[in-house]
Amino acid sequence: MKPASIKKFDWLYLGSVAVGLAGVALNYGNLVEAADAELAAQGVESMGGGLMAASLLFVSGFSLALWFLISVLRIEVVKWLIAAITAWSLYSYLGNFEPELDQLVVLQIVSTVMTVAALYFLFQPDAKAWFDEKRDS
Repeated sequence: MKPASIKKFDWLYLGSVAVGLAGVALNYGNLVEAADAELAAQGVESMGGGLMAASLLFVSGFSLALWFLISVLRIEVVKWLIAAITAWSLYSYLGNFEPELDQLVVLQIVSTVMTVAALYFLFQPDAKAWFDEKRDS
């Protein structure tokens, strides 16, 4: 049976993925327009919708695969991968920070905070014991 920390990780991490998806869904048109404008500036024909859909599928699939590796297969090293990706994300966001808060930015911040909170639970003693239990069997 999963310990409380892993259950909290599940809810927070999957919730952060859902919040991220909601942010993209609510701002899909604006994101496609921005991608089309960037591609047009580089002399590439308009394919922002396809690029956005492919990116969304890849990132969602990757995030769910990381969750599966931790929560189902109990592969502890993956928590360090999530921590590194989250740290890089925070560093990138703070390096490109713009004071304008729109709906997408707020949802990205909420998603990132949820991911950081989910990571916190992966480093709790009961989670550590749960990972070690798999390794011992």
